[in-house]
Amino acid sequence: MNITNEQAEYLLKIPKKIVKGEELLLQLTMEQRFPFNERFELISEEDKEFTFLWEIHQSEKNTLRVSLHVQENDSKTGLLRVDFNSGHKNPETINAYLPEKFHPYAGQQFTNSEHHIHYHVQGYKPLAWAIPLVDDNFEIKTLEEKDFNQTLSRIITLFAKTVNIETIITINTLLL
Repeated sequence: MNITNEQAEYLLKIPKKIVKGEELLLQLTMEQRFPFNERFELISEEDKEFTFLWEIHQSEKNTLRVSLHVQENDSKTGLLRVDFNSGHKNPETINAYLPEKFHPYAGQQFTNSEHHIHYHVQGYKPLAWAIPLVDDNFEIKTLEEKDFNQTLSRIITLFAKTVNIETIITINTLLL
């Protein structure tokens, strides 16, 4: 399924809850371990036509490399991903559907130290386009070794809020 930019925005904005089995969770407690890897199925009570997958992945080789990703699950269409300490290269070409905010980043190569956020853009491979976090509304811009556990917990809850997950999330921060 090819989705438009407007459809992707709609899918990000509809309220979602984490589902376990058949139960929609009002609350969820996660244990923060190394590597921190979680996958959750999400469902919207408002629009049951769609299901979603939310993934949190921390690299085993590079503790500071963390990715948070949400996709529409039936079509496997990526909607949003935030990458810390990971490289990426944007497409070179600009199509008619590319929002203006991405234009300055055509062909940009992000180094591992350039934290960035990927968005769905119509007419491109899923999540092909990213902009630097410093130029985005996502409030947390970096993830460093100092205060890593607390910052990662804040990133996870901020991402959940950004993609409109209504399940209340608590993270038990373990000493790594």
